Amino acid sequence: MTLLKLDVDMHPPKLWLQQWIDSRVFILEELFHLTVLDTKVFKTKRGIHIYIQLAQKLSDEETNRLQFICGDDPTRVKINQMRIERGIKRWNKLFCKTYYRRKPRRIVECQVCGNKIPLFVE
Repeated sequence: MTLLKLDVDMHPPKLWLQQWIDSRVFILEELFHLTVLDTKVFKTKRGIHIYIQLAQKLSDEETNRLQFICGDDPTRVKINQMRIERGIKRWNKLFCKTYYRRKPRRIVECQVCGNKIPLFVE
């Protein structure tokens, strides 16, 4: 079995959400010939997390690719791909709140764009 985890940073109306989930199930079953066993939705402060359970066992790369196709947050997909490439076992994480945020050692300003960049190491 494979568990797809999708992060959507909005709270859509109930009808929109149901149609969105139905379209993901259709894509997975009809286009990719996979079996969807279950879907679950969890509300978060910033939006929703959707879990889609598939009957098939998929590779990490295939799982991440399908999460992207199903509408997962693109930045999360990119971070997950880097975790997969580095060999991190528990790469597919969803967070609903920040438990710990380290203070930067120093903040520098980019000489090109002026953005402030936190530095955590020297």
